[in-house]
Amino acid sequence: MIRNDDLGALLRTAPWMPEDGRRAERFERDDHVELTAAAHLLVVAAVGGPASGQRWFVPVRQLTGGIGLEEAHGSQAFDAAALDAVCAGDRLRTDRGGLVLFRGAGLTARKVRPLPFERGWSSNALSLVENDGTAYVHKTYRRLDETVREPELLRLLNGTGRTPDWAGDYTYVDPADGTHHPLGVFYRYAPGDGLDLPLRQSMRSLWPKLTGARAPHVLDDAVRAHLRPLERNLREAGRFLAGFHRDLAAGLGARTAPPYPVREVLARTTARTAELASADIGLPPTARAAAFTALAEETADLRSAFDAAPAGFASGPCHGDLHLSHLLCRPRDDGSWSMNVIDLSTPALDPHDAGWAAQSPVQDLVAVQRALEYFTADEAAFESARRLGIDSFDTMRGALDGADDWPPEPRAVLRQVFHAADVWRARVLRLLLGTAATDPLRRLLYLGRLLHELAYNIDHARPYHAAIDLRHARTLGARTPASTIPART
Repeated sequence: MIRNDDLGALLRTAPWMPEDGRRAERFERDDHVELTAAAHLLVVAAVGGPASGQRWFVPVRQLTGGIGLEEAHGSQAFDAAALDAVCAGDRLRTDRGGLVLFRGAGLTARKVRPLPFERGWSSNALSLVENDGTAYVHKTYRRLDETVREPELLRLLNGTGRTPDWAGDYTYVDPADGTHHPLGVFYRYAPGDGLDLPLRQSMRSLWPKLTGARAPHVLDDAVRAHLRPLERNLREAGRFLAGFHRDLAAGLGARTAPPYPVREVLARTTARTAELASADIGLPPTARAAAFTALAEETADLRSAFDAAPAGFASGPCHGDLHLSHLLCRPRDDGSWSMNVIDLSTPALDPHDAGWAAQSPVQDLVAVQRALEYFTADEAAFESARRLGIDSFDTMRGALDGADDWPPEPRAVLRQVFHAADVWRARVLRLLLGTAATDPLRRLLYLGRLLHELAYNIDHARPYHAAIDLRHARTLGARTPASTIPART
């Protein structure tokens, strides 16, 4: 017998439960089905408090003696039972008349055993299992009412070589309204590291080469020479990403692309710029004012560009939330990389879905650009702080406002490190994505993502990261990535 008191005790101590969920008055079992005697699939709802009405998917098993519960995530019994059900195509009727539907790609469950796996922290639950000698990731989605499209995307892209091979998934059909909520997915484990790892190794191995004062053009040549061992693989990674977008569009049947709603997005972007301009960021006011002047000028320039382009700009499906760590790369014997894309969150899968037009592969290019900006600025701030024996927040502020009031020698160190990082980033960006970001759609999407991240950093009191946002906002008029520390305006 599964009691609500036991559920409350389990969920209030769960590390993945958000703080508003922990403050629920109580948790109630909203629906339930027994997968096996050792694994019960629960839909749990918060009652009272700020999270009231939110629902979670929680596979559980009873503790020895039948008193108390523990999560079944990652247990051999749950992994094996879920894979068995996927292979059999089971349909389980829940207590309230709903369904849990399992479907698979023809896999046969033979001998399932857990494998060592560094899960880290995630809002979802991950485990690694071996079936008949092949490793599979078992991923379950905890937040029941969030939009999850990953299982269907993996199924549609199965066999393209762009994503890990889909093995099966399972979905909850709500008895109240018939809506489908993905609960979990199995896909073949894709070994490799995120693209951020070789990039981080490259940048950190650059720092020992920065010795003594050098003319800018000499430093630029040294940085480009340092990147030559990665050039082929970065170009291939860019071609891989373009191929992913083509295969994704083909898998979703996106034969005709409606116009991207540039004017609606620009209107929201303009409003967001004005809203954030008055926010208290805790950063040098002169530099902040210069950044918001550049943001306002960019929105005005984009408005003119869109007025001059009546044909519009095409939309298209994309990853949706691409990070460097989502681009897995694994070295081959010849030094090239085999690659996969993981954690797909494409905004819309069907032309009839809301938001179908408001997506574009360019969003992924912009996401990579912004990730590189955060990554390189962070590395440069820490390296210059190490060399100067000061805090990295001080070096980040110096990079934002020009450090004109610093003594000459520390200022020269700061500028050399950040200049090298900017040149390195610009070269990586061109190798990965090709031409610079000059087309209006890419500029609009870049602006929107920058403002979204700036708003998050302001709301969460992260001035260090907000300084990175403002530093790059100041360069918008140049149409190229930041390459120098700006002088104080």
